[in-house]
Amino acid sequence: MNFQPFESLPAATLMTLAASLREGALSVGISRMVIEQIAGEAAIAVTAGLRGAMDEGMNSKTLADLLDVIARSKSQRASSAELVLSGPTVPDVPTADTWPTVQGLIDSAETEVLLVGYAVANGKRIFARLAEHMRVKPTLKVRLHLDISRKLGDTSLDSEIVLRFLIDFQQRHWPSDRLPEIYYLPSALASNPKQRAVLHAKCIIVDRRAALITSANFTEAAQLRNIEAGVLLRDPILCARLASYLDGLIANETLRRAG
Repeated sequence: MNFQPFESLPAATLMTLAASLREGALSVGISRMVIEQIAGEAAIAVTAGLRGAMDEGMNSKTLADLLDVIARSKSQRASSAELVLSGPTVPDVPTADTWPTVQGLIDSAETEVLLVGYAVANGKRIFARLAEHMRVKPTLKVRLHLDISRKLGDTSLDSEIVLRFLIDFQQRHWPSDRLPEIYYLPSALASNPKQRAVLHAKCIIVDRRAALITSANFTEAAQLRNIEAGVLLRDPILCARLASYLDGLIANETLRRAG
């Protein structure tokens, strides 16, 4: 078996591939489309590697076990921080695309997902994996911190702007009936533009043990096409501190729950 296509993948992507081979879409056959969603630009090499292994007689469960071994080995060798660089490849600079990294983090969540974002577009695709994970794990706590801003010339009440956002989010961006908790920054709705701020951070924190801090918004362009830079942390102390900061902003009402 040729291990080269898998050695370049981050551990989170390898674990996502393994899970799909065991009981997901790849368990019934190798699909280039499914692999693209998981492995991004590495999909061609990964597809060829998986098909080659199966031609040699390996089944999907054995392949999944092998990928888990590679993932654990990479995790043990890896630093607690890993660059996540999306965009055109550059020779001798390893990259881990934003989309498969985010999806892998979501798949690994056991108890909690905290997501912070500024712009959202075509959310039904972006949040599909998260909504499905919520369905499979009913006890999973999911909290979104999103920017709800007053547009230029809008004289509506703050509550009306928030309500319009919630209706739009549920109808256009969230793919299931069970909504996550949504928090916003009230000062983004200030009538005086000089007093207005925005919730501009972009990150995802899973189980307070892993976090991706990134320039990428929750849009198809940012997740799949743009040049974006981020850092994947696997430092429980720093990840817990970041989550506690969000907790504190809610506790002191700097952030408020919508709806």
